[in-house]
Amino acid sequence: MGKTRKKYTIKRKKSKAVFKAADFLEEGRIAFLDSEYVTSQKKGGPPAKLVSLGMVICRENFEEVERFHSYIYNDEPLHDKFRELTGITEEELLQAPPYEQVMKEVARKLRARNVRIICVWGPDQQVISQDLKYYRTGISKHIRKTVSQMLEQMRDIEGIYSRKLNMHSIGIANLKLLCGLGSSVSHDALEDAVDLKNVIAYLDVHGCPERAAQMLRQYMKEKELYYRYRRFHEKWDGISEAVVRKSRELINELEKSGMMEARALLDDLRVICTGEDSSFEEPEEYMERMKEK
Repeated sequence: MGKTRKKYTIKRKKSKAVFKAADFLEEGRIAFLDSEYVTSQKKGGPPAKLVSLGMVICRENFEEVERFHSYIYNDEPLHDKFRELTGITEEELLQAPPYEQVMKEVARKLRARNVRIICVWGPDQQVISQDLKYYRTGISKHIRKTVSQMLEQMRDIEGIYSRKLNMHSIGIANLKLLCGLGSSVSHDALEDAVDLKNVIAYLDVHGCPERAAQMLRQYMKEKELYYRYRRFHEKWDGISEAVVRKSRELINELEKSGMMEARALLDDLRVICTGEDSSFEEPEEYMERMKEK
């Protein structure tokens, strides 16, 4: 009996398709969703609690077909930081519809518009999932299943687009700046969902503005270095005049250096001696300064 030859085949790795939100508009509609939530402000405390949802649904060319926003009933007090950041008050949440009603309406709109994927940026998917497990134990099985299906449709695109831009966890404010769409963030669930839609539409349609991206990458790198080396933010009491004098001499020398470590030390010395604290410049200022060079 003759020997049979073994057949050797080359296994080719399947290339992973790069996610692009615009691709989903060809077969169906896509939604962009944002949420507002209250944290416990305590290390190891209970998970964040959902209090607001905003959503914008789009079709081909990112044309909006529907917007949705609702607060969610909450009878617990809000901490000052949350009120200051979002502008949401206890009165608004006490008058808001219950969780089940809000989620039922969101699900109805998603079905009616044939939404296949819900894009979120950051922790929204995790927050909604933990909120469901921790705070919504009394809801009906139908709504629980509905929310679970919504969670399966969600895609956190922060890491995907950050990698495309060769940046680490870029925020929506910096994304807007990169795309020439301003840089303010409202911390309103609907407005933030619309902002997310606008920046993703810009990146998918026009691509990355590379010069602006280079400046923003450098900004983020320098800012991270600056705050890594900063140590002090208040004036020291009882500093002798001799120490102040020597510090001023050192400040004059440090001002000649372009190193970020030197800039951090310079600002530390200034606040120690004078009480005048400094912070790293905003990205708009930095990018304007870089353009002038």
